[in-house]
Parts: sequence; C-alpha cells; structure tokens
Amino acid sequence: MAQSQHSLAASDKEPLRVIALHGDTCFVFGLQWTPLVGGRPSQVGRERARMLHATHYLIGAEPGAVLGYGKVIDAKLQRKPSLHSAAMQYARTHASGSIACVLPHNEFGFWVVAAHEGTVLVQTDKWFSSAEEAQELLALLTQRFPALSVCWLSAFDAAEPPEWLRASPEELSRLTRLSKRVVRRVLLWITAFAALPGVLFFTTQEAKNHVVESAPDASARWLGVMQSIADTYPIHTPAHIARVMEDWRRAPIYVAGWKLKQIQCEPKALDWRCIARYQREHRMALNRTLELSTPKGWLFQPFDLDHALLTWTVQQAAAPLDMAVRHKREDWMSYLQQVSPVFELVQIGVATRLAITAPLDAQGGPIDRPDSMPLWQKRNFVIKGPMRSVAALSGLSSPLHWRNLSLSVEGMSGSGVARSQLVVQFIGDLFETVQ
Repeated sequence: MAQSQHSLAASDKEPLRVIALHGDTCFVFGLQWTPLVGGRPSQVGRERARMLHATHYLIGAEPGAVLGYGKVIDAKLQRKPSLHSAAMQYARTHASGSIACVLPHNEFGFWVVAAHEGTVLVQTDKWFSSAEEAQELLALLTQRFPALSVCWLSAFDAAEPPEWLRASPEELSRLTRLSKRVVRRVLLWITAFAALPGVLFFTTQEAKNHVVESAPDASARWLGVMQSIADTYPIHTPAHIARVMEDWRRAPIYVAGWKLKQIQCEPKALDWRCIARYQREHRMALNRTLELSTPKGWLFQPFDLDHALLTWTVQQAAAPLDMAVRHKREDWMSYLQQVSPVFELVQIGVATRLAITAPLDAQGGPIDRPDSMPLWQKRNFVIKGPMRSVAALSGLSSPLHWRNLSLSVEGMSGSGVARSQLVVQFIGDLFETVQ
C-alpha cells in the first residue's frame, strides 16, 4: 500500500513523499540534507533541526556526518512510530563506493539519491518532474565523483519495490521526532517512574523462572532465523548470470528509428525482472514498429512520445544461500586482481558483519549462537567493463548476490582491453564466512 503526503521540507519548500511498505513502517522521500562539521554531531544536528523548524531528523554516522531533516505536516504521519529515510536506507545498503539511483514514479516524477561510502550526498534525495532534470543533477555529481555508478530503476510499484526497500529498515535510517524540551523532560521522568515497578517485577520473575534452552532447540531456532535472512540474499552463479545475459542478446539494438539505450535487471526471489529502454531517434519511428519487433514473452510499454520500454522476467536464475554451512575459504582478492585489467572498474568494499537478530527463548531472552553456526560477513561489490569480460568472473567461487545488472550501449567507455561500446555494470554483495 502506498501512502503519500505533500508536506514541505524544512527549508527549500520541496515536497516530501511518504510511502508505507512494511506494515507500520513508512519511508520518507525528499528530505533536506546538510553536512555537520565539528564535534558532537548528535547535539549539533538536533539543535540545527530544531532551528530549521523540522518535525523529524536523523544524523548520518561519522565519518562525514550529515543531517537529514524535514517538516511533516500530516498529524497522523507525525505520530507514526517508525518513519524512515529512503535516502539513508539506500546509503546504508550501498555502504561502499559512489552509487546513485533514479527511481521513476508515475505520480510524483523522478526521485534521485546518491551515496558515497555509505553517506547520503547532500545534493540528492530530490524529486524532479522529468528525466532530463534528473540527468542534469547526475552530470554534476559525476564531475565530483568520476567513478559514480548510476542505476535507473523501473517505475515504482508498491507491490514490488526495489530490493533495498524490501529489506528490513536499517535502524540508522529511522527518523527521530523533535519534541518540545519541557514536554520531553516531563515524559522522561514519568516513563522512568512508571517503568520501575515493572522492571523490578520482571527481573524477579526471570530469576525464578530462568530455563536454559536445550542445544538442539537452540540450533533449530538459529537455523530458522538464518534461513529467513538467507531468503533475502539468493546467490547468483555464473550459470545464472549467463541465462540473464542470454536474454540481453535477444533485445534488438536498432529497429526502424528506435535505438536501445540500456538494459537493467533486478532480482526478485529466484527470478529476475528486466527492462530495456529505447529512444526514438527518427521522427518517422512509430510505437507499433517497435512493438512488432518485441521478442516473444516480452511486454511492450510506451513511456512517452520518444521513449519506450520492453520488460520481461527471467525465471529461476538464482539459488538459495545455505548459511548453516561454513564456506570454503578462497583467495578471491588475488583472483580479482588478476582479472581486473579486463574491466574498467572493480570495486570491493570493507567487510561488514551480517546483522542477525538472535532468536528468543521462552522467557524472551536472546538465545546464544551455537558454536557450530558460522558467522557471515558481506562486502559491497561493483564491476564495470565490456560485456565480453563477464566471462572472467566464472573462476570466482565465493557466494555472490547481485542487486542490479545493467548493459549500456550509449557510447564507447573504458580504455585499452577494457574499451567497448557494450558496457555492463554489476552491483551486489560478496559473502564469506568469518574464520
């Protein structure tokens, strides 16, 4: 279910859009952002948001602390317990490198966000009325970040949102509601006194009723939790990627005045949803000509007078990740160093431990992780280069989950052996167990 509201951001009178996706969780698109310089970012950011008459704010973690803020006018939305920043959610799920995203919305226009090393770029988290305006901002960002990777997503569908919005909201993307100082202090005292009897009661009860979870039951509970995490990260082997790229070759590049500009694919469970973007380059080019050339099983969708889309699904092109099994260690860094000359860009982020919430026992306490259960970490992984170079990744056996695959045919890119007109860009995660 999508829910929007046209409240105004705290400074530049730009619209906020609020979309509900996960039950009570709502994502806010269109916050204002400003860098925080100096110490005590939490205190400085809160006071600055208050000075700017914001109702909600959040502070991006250091280094490169930033303040995101906005003014939510709708009273019902103000009281919602879980408003999250869509821009920060994007930045936290793309924690390394320089990456931008354009999300078209049939009603609101084109939303642009960009992040560098997990920090929202303050010029972004903005709505534009046309793709050309969005492209102007991307051009400015590319001047500042030459290695910026840009993803153009398919039109927003609340039933099937982008993968980074389907994931559980990051705690760091949660917006804090600003309240008056006096009221906040009174509430803190009232809450403390009201909670004291309950804390004493439950502490006593836990001491009386504590039961140690049996080892088999603990393992089963942990397996269930890890399986639910694994379901969000299906693994894509070279054979799966070859199936996706096989369909790319079916897309006509030139058709009676129409030219293929880009193909992008995103995973959904074990399938892939793909979209090919075409541009009308001759005034005599007609929609029906392109529609007649659409491969069997694909869907033709006119976008406007000069742009059209072909969409399709590649089914069962992924495999589930078995997180209960420790993965064999390999020297994947040396391998990537060996094959990097055939790519324009190979980028690996720092390792981050996969966040897994421990299951609870009968008393509501966390169950200790069994020693036999491996610890997992992931690294952001980006490659860009000629389409022919993808075959060089076949020797990489580490589990890979790709979040976006794209093919651009807009012009020559790269240099030397990495120069080509058919340029692919893969964005995803590399998984490994902690030894």
